[in-house]
Amino acid sequence: MIQLLRSSSSLAKVLILPFVVLILALSLLVGLLSYLAGRHAVVAVAEQMLGQTAERVALTVERHVAGAATVLESAFPRGMPAAVDVNTGLDALRSRFWIATSLHPELNNYVYYGNRSGDFVGLFRYSAEDAELRVKRAAVDFRSAYRFDGIDGQLSMPKNDSTDFDPRTRPWYAAGQNSDRDTWSQIYINYWDKDLVATRARRVLAANGQFEGVVATDVSLKALNDFVRDLHVSQHGVAFIMEADGNLIASSEGENIYSSRQGQVGRLDAGHSQSLIIRNAYATLQKHLAEAENIGGVDSTFTFEGKDGETIYAAYAWVRDNAGLSWIAVIAVPRGDFLETLDTNARWTVVIAVLAIVIALAFGLGIVRWVVRDVRRLSLAAARIGKGQMNVALKIERRDEIGQLARSFMEMQSELSTDKLTGVTSRGALLRYLDAAVHKRGRRAAELFEKFTVMFIDLNRFKAINDKLGHEYGDLTLIEVGQRLRTIMREDDVVARFGGDEFVLVFWGIADAAFADKVRKKIEEALAPPLLCLQDVEGAAGMTVGASIGVSFYPQDGQDVETLIKLADHGMYEDKAAGRKDERDGGVRR
Repeated sequence: MIQLLRSSSSLAKVLILPFVVLILALSLLVGLLSYLAGRHAVVAVAEQMLGQTAERVALTVERHVAGAATVLESAFPRGMPAAVDVNTGLDALRSRFWIATSLHPELNNYVYYGNRSGDFVGLFRYSAEDAELRVKRAAVDFRSAYRFDGIDGQLSMPKNDSTDFDPRTRPWYAAGQNSDRDTWSQIYINYWDKDLVATRARRVLAANGQFEGVVATDVSLKALNDFVRDLHVSQHGVAFIMEADGNLIASSEGENIYSSRQGQVGRLDAGHSQSLIIRNAYATLQKHLAEAENIGGVDSTFTFEGKDGETIYAAYAWVRDNAGLSWIAVIAVPRGDFLETLDTNARWTVVIAVLAIVIALAFGLGIVRWVVRDVRRLSLAAARIGKGQMNVALKIERRDEIGQLARSFMEMQSELSTDKLTGVTSRGALLRYLDAAVHKRGRRAAELFEKFTVMFIDLNRFKAINDKLGHEYGDLTLIEVGQRLRTIMREDDVVARFGGDEFVLVFWGIADAAFADKVRKKIEEALAPPLLCLQDVEGAAGMTVGASIGVSFYPQDGQDVETLIKLADHGMYEDKAAGRKDERDGGVRR
């Protein structure tokens, strides 16, 4: 082309040079616009995904500590009066404490009780069969420990500890004594293994209704720290959990406690973390929360500057319960982790455009169109995912950076929208879909979301499979049930695992009883054949599961997600009760 320009007349140069410059400018402009559109889409999805990841971490934390309430209830059921003398009910306390520490042994392996007289009884589980009963009577100056095996095992000779100990002076006792409900003590460091521990306590009343003592259980937070450390947010992203005052509970980068040169161990707050991202995230979050308190309605995502001025995207979610828990889960990811692939692709787009002009203008324009088409599809799909829409299909079969970015988006969507065990839709994704439906979000809202049917399914005889064959075959059963339920669904409909052996089906665009009855029969027919996953298991061939089903219709039964789920759940329990009555009366259950 250069030789052609040298040998051409000035008119030819005038005609050729502006055309070449125009094509080059247009190619660069298209590349720039594509890059900006892709970057906007990536940022939108990034903020959405960060928020959902923070919520997922918060939900995991809530589940981690939620078992403590069950442990306390098992150790000392509400309404059960406490004996004034622990000697009177020591055997009963021992049995209940054994059962309580069996519920979540990896988290709550220590349950104890102290009364207003200064008596103390605690049970510490070393393993499934090995435990230690610790008793301190106010009349003596020492605490005795008895090792035993099994719930009714013979107590060993006592090992006495003369260390001064009075349960009434302990923080957990004071917290439980002064609260009418379950309450959490301040997080403290277990100096034996240098791990953080939180204690949940509750007051116990005597037969006359007066305060008699406090029951409590310890929750080790080591598992939370391990979970956060194993959570791969991104190449340089971090995740951490902290108390409202900034003290770290768990961190994916750096420690959550410190040791001084004198050997003293203490809590580490986020503002003094070894991680620069965590320190900056905490400083920005403080201002963000202050704005939320003053003006309200502040978004749960925010940005701040990291090393060398790089933008860091972050999101947070509160972890709260009815016992006063108030923690914050935070996710922070540098801009480069999201846009590195897009930046690389933009550079290649410019190079391809320049080479295309040198080789042939037509070929260059074809390459630009090829690049722009998939970037636009990626942008539109990312925007839909960012708005919480469902069933977003992105079929970009490429092996370059755009294809890698497309696969990364779909993997991120699948990670947050799919139940890991069964492969069906997850509970969180189901709730987002229903929320989008009732608020009429999405291009197909008028067609799909004007009305729909929600069916709540609870499996019958699943507990028998779990108890008889174990959780491994219980999981296989859930997987097979999910696959069978998929066979009766239309393309746009949703089958989701709600939790345990509960499934929820959503049928868009239809909401009437006749349709629900037809679907109910299809479900029963789908679940009627013997389970294939158990056919080679000795004594399990021919085993089946049934289903109790509840139904609710939108909009006639409810205008919000919570009401629709509750109504369908209530209908399921009525169906299950009716099935049990049929069995008692000699009838046949549907």
